[in-house]
Amino acid sequence: MGLPVRLITVVNSNDIIHRTVQHGDFSVAESVKATLASAMDIQEPYNVERILWLLSGSDSHLIKTLMEQFNISKRLKLPEDLHRKLSETLGSCSASDQDIVGAMRRCWEENQYLLCPHSAVAAHYHFSQPHSIPRCCLAPASAAKFQDALLRAGLVPQIPPEITALTAMETRSTPLERGQDWAQVLRGRIEAVAQQWEAQMGRSAPQGR
Repeated sequence: MGLPVRLITVVNSNDIIHRTVQHGDFSVAESVKATLASAMDIQEPYNVERILWLLSGSDSHLIKTLMEQFNISKRLKLPEDLHRKLSETLGSCSASDQDIVGAMRRCWEENQYLLCPHSAVAAHYHFSQPHSIPRCCLAPASAAKFQDALLRAGLVPQIPPEITALTAMETRSTPLERGQDWAQVLRGRIEAVAQQWEAQMGRSAPQGR
């Protein structure tokens, strides 16, 4: 039962998750490396504790003991049984900056699609594996936000027309006075915008015959 997929977590050179999945080595490096995929430049991923708790069969005592050990020493070797369950559940891979720009370049050459460097981390794994297995890569951002990475890959940055259109739009603001219920003002504005969009979508929807 369930969705028949194999989950792969792919990270940049800050590879604590990759080392954990492959070797059970949940330990921080000496320093964070600055990479092209900057949002992934972290040392202590916050959701590991929850994942380990699920894989342990909700053994709160075990996970508390392990995380306390990690918080003190910043190093943890997963128990063999827990590591086995983790590696059976997840695959993993790490991508260097060279891998990232290579994936960005290849994706453009083969598909004329610009990847952001974070999306390219996932695409690197796909390109490095046999293509007989269908895969879905999650792309978290637009390449337009990462022009330096595009140039490093030898690609030409492209600004989406939706973003270009913003520069010609009217700038509006609503002054908020001390003593006003700012939360209510903001909530009212959000509701008004939502209603406006719903009305526009209703007018543009196909009409039945």
